[in-house]
Amino acid sequence: MPMESELSKVSIIIPTLNRASSLARTLGFISKSSILPDEVIIIDQSPIDTAEKIKELCDSQKLKTKYIHISEQSLTKARNVGLESCENDIVIFMDDDIDIGIDTIKNIKLLFKDNSISLVGGIDSGSSPKELSLPSLIFFRSSFFKRYKGHVSMAGYGVFPQNPHGETPTEWAMGFFFSIRKSLAQKWGLKFDENLKYYAYAEDLDFTYRYFLKSREENLKCIMSTAATVLHNVSKEYRLPSRQRTFMEICHRRYVMARHGNTILRQLIMLWSDIGAALMRAKRGEPTSDVFKAIAFAIKYRRDIKKGVFHYDKFM
Repeated sequence: MPMESELSKVSIIIPTLNRASSLARTLGFISKSSILPDEVIIIDQSPIDTAEKIKELCDSQKLKTKYIHISEQSLTKARNVGLESCENDIVIFMDDDIDIGIDTIKNIKLLFKDNSISLVGGIDSGSSPKELSLPSLIFFRSSFFKRYKGHVSMAGYGVFPQNPHGETPTEWAMGFFFSIRKSLAQKWGLKFDENLKYYAYAEDLDFTYRYFLKSREENLKCIMSTAATVLHNVSKEYRLPSRQRTFMEICHRRYVMARHGNTILRQLIMLWSDIGAALMRAKRGEPTSDVFKAIAFAIKYRRDIKKGVFHYDKFM
């Protein structure tokens, strides 16, 4: 086992917005790690009254924390600010509602001892699917042929590997917990797309899929690892209403996937997938009107959406 001094230094970047209680819990789990991170950067987008409470929370930690407040409520901007500000090459992006294990940070450091690994995606012990469902295959939300690795479906969804064990290849990582090499992101000129604002649905898929494509060009490995298993609590503090998340899911996916071959076939697959989402909601007894309104909105503004203009003011 390598000595701690032999392992690469790690920065953790945590964007937060109006979630003081969730953040306190997350920092508590980090502080119990067998190997502490070398730096924790909190990017706070909260209004001033809440921000003061969060800054006090950060200042009270035994961890080496750096508090940064930004006035714009933008997850992508927050992550970019954190990436620009961090001091170390190995960077862990994590949400403010994550329970990590006592050895999670140590495991990340050990994985990056392998210089061929460029990205490590986390696995959520609370929700990662073990088997692909028939509806997910019918509506192209996942691929049967790629089921044993993390992949991006034809409909623009990030899919976890089926029954992951150890290290599994992946084309993407979910934003709740993943790690990259800052030097590679800088080399390739990769940043989070700030056209995706607010809650920024699919910003993680967009960034990590582009990072994966660059890694593949240089024969570097992107993996999901059970050594990076965490619990995503999905905090109920300050979440966007369902209607707004639905619009973002449908519109942001179209924008992101347009970069990677916006063919008529892909557009039809995404439309079919969204209709499937409405049908699955109906089966659960949930309202479907928001889905169909979002589909109509995406069709009406398809040219603007392709350019990254989402007209948030019309549905936020």
